Amino acid sequence: MKTETSTFLTELERYTDRTLNYPEVVGTLLELATEHGKTGTLEEAIFLAKFITKSAGVMSRIGADGEGYDKLAAEFQSNIQKASEHLKELFELAQEELKRQKIPFYFSLSQESLEHLMLLLVDLTTVKNWVLDGKPLPHWPAAS
Repeated sequence: MKTETSTFLTELERYTDRTLNYPEVVGTLLELATEHGKTGTLEEAIFLAKFITKSAGVMSRIGADGEGYDKLAAEFQSNIQKASEHLKELFELAQEELKRQKIPFYFSLSQESLEHLMLLLVDLTTVKNWVLDGKPLPHWPAAS
């Protein structure tokens, strides 16, 4: 991992006052996106991550019998699918060994991989909050 990326991850954890679940994966995704011209793909995944994590909190709070739960659950599922597609697209750009490790870890059809994916989405939500506060991402092209 590049020094600039490692420094960013340290600053991000300091900014949120918590340890990221998968800092090395967040760094890898940032580097893959910038190296392969896929920053838009990662930006969309980060945007969806924030929606998904907020929705999970609301769904938990209102419960399955709560008003609007079914609609929110459907949107949640749809956005999990979209975020997964974007993240898989980025992981496909990685070296073979990393692909073999990470794609099943986050995207196999199991409860465990869904839990891993949700933790990664929490990390990406942190990145979104960083950006919303006007802070730059490492290696990111300047906004036009």
